[in-house]
Amino acid sequence: MCGRLGLSLDKEQVRCACSYKEKNGNSFAKPDWLHEHNDGKEYVPSYNIAPSDVTPVIIAAKGSEGCAKASRVLKPMMWGIIPPWHKGDYKNHNLSTNNCRLETLKTSKLYHPILTNGGRCVIVAEGFYEWQTTIKSKVKQPFYIYVPQDDNIQVDDPNSWNTEFNEIDGWKGIKLLQMAGLYHVWKNNGTIIYSYSVITMESNDTLNWLHHRMPAILDNQEQIDAWLDIESVNTEIALSYLRPVKILSWHQVSIEVNNSRNKSSKCNKRVISNNKSIQKTLTAFFTKSEKRTSNEETVLNKQYKRVKH
Repeated sequence: MCGRLGLSLDKEQVRCACSYKEKNGNSFAKPDWLHEHNDGKEYVPSYNIAPSDVTPVIIAAKGSEGCAKASRVLKPMMWGIIPPWHKGDYKNHNLSTNNCRLETLKTSKLYHPILTNGGRCVIVAEGFYEWQTTIKSKVKQPFYIYVPQDDNIQVDDPNSWNTEFNEIDGWKGIKLLQMAGLYHVWKNNGTIIYSYSVITMESNDTLNWLHHRMPAILDNQEQIDAWLDIESVNTEIALSYLRPVKILSWHQVSIEVNNSRNKSSKCNKRVISNNKSIQKTLTAFFTKSEKRTSNEETVLNKQYKRVKH
């Protein structure tokens, strides 16, 4: 599952970190940031983002008011979808919607209509927190999970980050996690709130030592393009791109992150464990990075190209 995130970049830095190349383009474009009131809730950079907080989310630009020239836009959205049928105070719908299970999307009364109506989105974060459930203990050990970074970048040390961006080389700073999700625009008595859920799936060998569920992480531009392309890529093909990611990095953090009111940089700082068996990085579980050149991927590539043409 996915219950806490970390994202400390400001709005402009998030735009740079989410830069991408348009199809057949030679330069990097930054998605526009389209403000939403969301009942007064704003995105606030934080090392400990919890459900009901507001974070930046990428959606397709087509159909977005005020959108621009880019094919993607960033919108601030509240974490935890508000059910479309809910009336009254949005805080009182009494459902846990920060995650939605991939396995039941097609049968869910809540998520299936959102999925089929083009509510696909990408949630961005520097990392997410997970508590180890595979070892019984009175206090579960939290870990911070993130994309492998360049050698000179430490995710828990912003002083090591490069914040440079240009259209030729793109963003040189911290690499963000990009997770597949669903979003909905809830309207009630003049209140409009954009909200989202993170899609989760069964963990593979990458994370099943930690927890039996993991977010649907999109680890290449082809996956991101297909998931966001709601006009040309149908639901079935889009879902086929969601597969457990194979390479991630992680480190242990203190239980300070357990309290969602603690938002400081102490939350994602690595701590040293006395247990040597859990000091290895996730990449140590693999002798070599597996290249994504399987027959399955070849078929998906052909499907995607056929749909696009």
